[in-house]
Amino acid sequence: MKKIIFLIIASVFLISACSSVKNTVDGAKSEVTKNDNQPPEEKEYKDKVIAALDNQNADELKALFSKNARESIEDMDFKIALMLKRYKGKSKSVKYDRNFPVVTEDKEKGIKRIETYYVVKTDGGNIDFMYLQVVAKDDEDPDEIGISSMMYSPEIWQITMDDSNRGYYLWVDNPFWADYVDPDELMTTESEK
Repeated sequence: MKKIIFLIIASVFLISACSSVKNTVDGAKSEVTKNDNQPPEEKEYKDKVIAALDNQNADELKALFSKNARESIEDMDFKIALMLKRYKGKSKSVKYDRNFPVVTEDKEKGIKRIETYYVVKTDGGNIDFMYLQVVAKDDEDPDEIGISSMMYSPEIWQITMDDSNRGYYLWVDNPFWADYVDPDELMTTESEK
């Protein structure tokens, strides 16, 4: 009789422990999925960048960068041309590479920054990685609003970076070229040869 009571009590503890673990797991899962909603600004910029790439429209892509970024990025037109050359076809899928966008807000200064890594697949056969850093809001300096930095590469390790590497940049990896290419050497016309 004591064994039966002991087994019943042990079973109750075991069932309640499993239920507790399940609730904890479900709770943790719901916390993660609550953050699964894309910030509207992140979706807006991602969609516009992909549309500009799909349409091979350098002007549309350049216009998405903040005024300060457009003024600060060296050889921006060349880098955009390089990215458009790398991007083949139309997008088939654009998915997060890292779990979710990282949103950083400074409510006192009115600044909202969004960083996101994507895997971009095109019908031209490319599978590339893209990083976007968007300033969605800046009450102190509206010229900061827009893309402040972007990286595009066929290799994920090429675009990973630490948080101390902030600033304005557009970086496109092309495995056929060296780290630095003089645009004047590449952008020559037939008559100049």
